[in-house]
Amino acid sequence: MRGRQWPRVSLRGRHLFVFDALATVGSFVLSLALRFDAPSTQFEQYMNAYLWAIPLLLVARLGTFLALRLYQRVWRYASIDELVAVVVAVVGSSAIGYGAIYFLAFGSPLPGFPRTVPVIDTTLVIAFAGAWRFALRVSGVGRAGAKSGGSRPALIVGKLPAAQSVLRELSSNPALGFRAVGILADEIGAGQRLLGVPVLGRVLDLRKAIAKNAGAVVLLALPSADGRTLRKIVREAEAAGARCLTIPSVAEVVAGRVSVNAIREVEFEDLLRRAPSRIDLASVAESFADRCVLITGAGGSIGGELSRQIEGFGPRRLVLVGRGENSIFEMMQTLGKGSQEVEIIPVILDVRDGRRLQRLFEGIRPDIVFHAAAHKHVSFMEQYPGEAVATNVLGTLNVLDSAIHSRVERLVLISTDKAVNPSSVMGATKRIGELLVQSVARQSRVPYTSVRFGNVLSSRGSVVPIFRRQLAEGGPITVTDPEATRYFMTIPEAVQLVLQAAVLATPGDTFVLDMGEPVRIVQLARDLIEIHGLRPDEDVEVKFIGQRPGEKLSEELFFAFESPEPTSHEAIRRVRLNGGPSDDLRAAALRLIELAKDAPRDEVMAALRGIVPEYRPSGWPGVPGLQLSESSDAYSSP
Repeated sequence: MRGRQWPRVSLRGRHLFVFDALATVGSFVLSLALRFDAPSTQFEQYMNAYLWAIPLLLVARLGTFLALRLYQRVWRYASIDELVAVVVAVVGSSAIGYGAIYFLAFGSPLPGFPRTVPVIDTTLVIAFAGAWRFALRVSGVGRAGAKSGGSRPALIVGKLPAAQSVLRELSSNPALGFRAVGILADEIGAGQRLLGVPVLGRVLDLRKAIAKNAGAVVLLALPSADGRTLRKIVREAEAAGARCLTIPSVAEVVAGRVSVNAIREVEFEDLLRRAPSRIDLASVAESFADRCVLITGAGGSIGGELSRQIEGFGPRRLVLVGRGENSIFEMMQTLGKGSQEVEIIPVILDVRDGRRLQRLFEGIRPDIVFHAAAHKHVSFMEQYPGEAVATNVLGTLNVLDSAIHSRVERLVLISTDKAVNPSSVMGATKRIGELLVQSVARQSRVPYTSVRFGNVLSSRGSVVPIFRRQLAEGGPITVTDPEATRYFMTIPEAVQLVLQAAVLATPGDTFVLDMGEPVRIVQLARDLIEIHGLRPDEDVEVKFIGQRPGEKLSEELFFAFESPEPTSHEAIRRVRLNGGPSDDLRAAALRLIELAKDAPRDEVMAALRGIVPEYRPSGWPGVPGLQLSESSDAYSSP
């Protein structure tokens, strides 16, 4: 059995080891000198009598310092914690060293050891040991503005802890090329200094500060700010002619994507992010640690982020199931870099193949399943409803059957707000998926659940990448309708809340994530244009093209008959069964699956509406919009 490894002295800590040894000897001699007014006969008498105590103190002090890892700390970034560690180490080593000295001197012919010397010596060693350690901090970080080495002035806007992190990053990384000239923060008043950099005022004083510091870059140290706050600050800075950079959001840091100190350009997603939600990382980590987790659609935006975040919780095995080999291959390149020993198994498999899926479940025996595989493009699925049924209904039914057969403990279906009062084939098939999960959970009494949320920013095929491509081509940026709105959430936050919902699940729950306020798509387009330094309708045209088949002006998160209730998490609401799906749901779903193989489109849609009465496709009798053709094989304009 291998014993506990003794702390090693790093190469950078060896000079401190030598200094501490010199301090131990010097402070002991100096303590006796101060006690007996050296030079004096009494000082020489005690010095000669207790020379043997110096090696003992050296062993006690350096041994304690090693045990408390004082030589493994990065002293350039020392804080109060490091100061406390120095005091504890010195006091502890004094107790050990002088305890031994008094014990050995007791009953010996040596003169009694003075009680004031340990107090003087301990104080001196604290001063010496702390002095050269914190000298490293002062020389490296003490004046962030002066030491950053950058040639371009920078104004730091934000909360104090994050602002301090940015200042230290500028100081330790001169290659960034910025020199901090001022801080704008609401917590402290103007005239004070943080790490040597003056506080110029509050955040509201940004324009004045930019005017006084011509050419300054604005660094946003606001990891917990919502998109509305960031939009306001960015517009203020741009109106004053300043470029903006930012540090990542809390959600990105928690997801392990970046460190809080990473300075980058303000991205479009920053302007739409929400204030961070509280994530109970302890309960989430406990739920996934040492478990086998299987993710379908692992090569997609949500499935991929689920894979990355779950890997950090230390599962025993992570199984990535996807139909496309390229997406799974690319996903594998981003995993396996953590410290946890996680077995990652890529599987190329279509969830529509029920037999192969069941064999996979029988061989892998997953504990937890996230079903993210789905067809999601509304307009494509209007053209190919059979494909939507095959993947979103048959695929979900296959996953549920395999999960029940293999006794999977937990299952989470990734659903969408388009499943609520659906107007599209995609939304109707996702609603059937929700109903199937409810039905299986009710019958088997297992905590299988659905999580429903809106659009995910920058997911593949979503509106943001489309807008970016159109902008790169010079425009126009196309918007369906001036009044069209959608709910948006960043990928890291959506996945964190999905993981939290998985922990909260009871049989048959449907969880709905708090998506904040809906965003007008036209404003989204204008923000994207402006963040690139261009003017909407002048430099880049915003063009309205009308709604496409299956699209709605606005999405909903709940049915009228649903009664959402709060959970222990403020950003997650629960919708309970409310009676649940009908008993013949499975039979109806199987009939739909058979029908979708070769039946005309309008028959498939009629079957969808038979299962989801709230489904109102464009062109259905009584519903304005595109008309279903008599030939039942295509749409035609009215």
